[in-house]
Amino acid sequence: MTLTYAPQQSVAGTVQVMGEWNNFASPPQPMTDRGDGVFTLRLEGLEPRAYGYRFVVGDKQELDPENPYSRWVRAEEYSRVTVPDCRQPVLELNRFTVTPEGSLDVAVSYLDGTDKAGPAADGLVLSLDGTPRPDAYDAASGRFHLNVQGLEQGKHHVKVVAKDSQGREAESLYLPFWVEPERFRWDSGLMYFAFTDRFHNGRLENDAPVADVDPIANYLGGDFAGITQKLEEGYFDALGVRTLWISPVDQNPEGRFIGTGGKYYTGYHGYWPSKPRETQHRFGSLEELRALTAAAHKRGIRVIADLVLNHVHEEHPYWANHARDGWFNTAASCVCGTQDCDWEAKRLTCKFTDYLPDFNWRSSDFVDQFAADTLWWLEQADFDGFRMDAVKHMEQVAGRTIRGKLRDITAMTGTEFYLVGETYVFTDGRPQIARYISPRELDGQFDFPLYWPVREAFADGKGLQRVDDAVRANEEAYVPGTLNSPFLGNHDEARFISQAAGQLHGGGSDPFGPNRPSTVVTDPAAFEKMKYGFAFVLTQPGVPLVYYGDEVGLPGADDPDNRRLMRFGSALAPLERELLDFVRKLGQARRAHEALQMGARRTLRVEDDLYVFQRDLPDGKGALVAINRSAVERSLVLELMGGLAASSGTYVDIFSGQTLQLAGTETVLVVPPRGVAVYVPHQE
Repeated sequence: MTLTYAPQQSVAGTVQVMGEWNNFASPPQPMTDRGDGVFTLRLEGLEPRAYGYRFVVGDKQELDPENPYSRWVRAEEYSRVTVPDCRQPVLELNRFTVTPEGSLDVAVSYLDGTDKAGPAADGLVLSLDGTPRPDAYDAASGRFHLNVQGLEQGKHHVKVVAKDSQGREAESLYLPFWVEPERFRWDSGLMYFAFTDRFHNGRLENDAPVADVDPIANYLGGDFAGITQKLEEGYFDALGVRTLWISPVDQNPEGRFIGTGGKYYTGYHGYWPSKPRETQHRFGSLEELRALTAAAHKRGIRVIADLVLNHVHEEHPYWANHARDGWFNTAASCVCGTQDCDWEAKRLTCKFTDYLPDFNWRSSDFVDQFAADTLWWLEQADFDGFRMDAVKHMEQVAGRTIRGKLRDITAMTGTEFYLVGETYVFTDGRPQIARYISPRELDGQFDFPLYWPVREAFADGKGLQRVDDAVRANEEAYVPGTLNSPFLGNHDEARFISQAAGQLHGGGSDPFGPNRPSTVVTDPAAFEKMKYGFAFVLTQPGVPLVYYGDEVGLPGADDPDNRRLMRFGSALAPLERELLDFVRKLGQARRAHEALQMGARRTLRVEDDLYVFQRDLPDGKGALVAINRSAVERSLVLELMGGLAASSGTYVDIFSGQTLQLAGTETVLVVPPRGVAVYVPHQE
């Protein structure tokens, strides 16, 4: 095995390696410059296992910049290299190509281990979409080759498994891929969080609420079948959804448990995993979960699952079998938020409550197990990525390892996966958000530093300058290509519309209290505020999130009252249907116009009650977004910038149908009182 160090700049001094294979002996082993500024070191005779190492460049130590994998050794983080057992057979991908028209060409070689045991007579199988293709393997050459034409649009996968005559298995190849006319981009549409238990009940026979638990903290019947039904009805298509996020899918414990405020809760939310690789039976079977992802994939919609990696429930077999193996922060762990256990100071070791033991991500054995579990779910459920819960409560080896595994698949097939994190911070939390975002880790995070000023401005009616300040701060804080997710609401905060309607004062935020919000909001001004908020959020860069129910103004106090059962169709009041239509128009506009997806964002005018900005592409196409909260019509002469400054053409407002003629720095825009306008290129 050879280690390689390719510095971005020329190195004046020596480059060495310190490694676990010799107990980090001093002096470190020297690397050799192969003549092009790249340094190498060949390792021989090592026992097959994982080892930690660092490069020593001059007098400084550094992790391998090209290696996403790391390993903790004696409270220090090192890059990780795994020496394979050379007796194991290997599957080598030689070729993998897919065309938008549905042509697949894949070639894989079977390579014997060092003892040349030869392949097992029936141990080599290539399958396409789960169907074995015995004609794909040629025993004479030891190669698999599959050439298929006319595959249907949508998602497919190739799986190759092999073992030798001694029963040793090669690491299998899982090769998921898409047949679609153009490359998918995560920012091309909205992300929707369908909170599984609270979204839609598609199969009554799996309902099983727990006795003596308040309904708002109990199972309400939502399931995989319910989400699938809404997929097939076109609910998400109408919203312009391109990414569907669902609750954690793992089995949770039976019974009730004390939670916030001393109240009893069940595991309806999915964040108390009690078994690995087993679906929550109230949500449905693995087959029903695969039916959900299949229904989404037929529509080009990606599905990401919530991934709980910080902890498990005390009933989980990992706690039962590995509590003393270093897998958990036992002696070092306290309950977050209690005396001498600050949420931030103890964020890596504290546990959320006594029955949720906290994982120790410095244990390499644990890292290996959870990486394997994550890949199992990726394949078995056919997921397209993950939402990582509680990112700041774990060592960064968590996100880096999962990204590394996903990147390995991407390198073989070109299929990309979305990895988005939840790091709960406040307006000053951008450095903490940005810390986890890189090609080696997360694609983006939920944009909490933007969320708080958005709620203040749009729900409370405070000045819009604070929103523009937050957007500009984002543009300075995050590297280009970051796919953060702006949002109006989530499952941890009281509902936007209840804040906008003033329902949360005087004890109204207590989720179990008598003053919690009524079933339906009837205040037109609150819905008007939601429209302003959605007009802003859904036209921002990144992957805007719609939390289920916000699109119809579902009310609710704090968690768990903010997780009421979703309502559809005839169950909606007129104001709710009107808001849904508004959000659909925004979602469809984003889906149809690249400028709203990936265009540069530029502020044109901002006042307490007026906000106008543009999104523009280098080709001169763009979009104009205007929010006017005042009671008077505003006629504005705009100085367009970027790609729109030299453009001309007719634009049309997606809501009113009014047209606008671009005229560079003399463009006149009229915004109606208490109105929203989103102008996009007029299409004949």
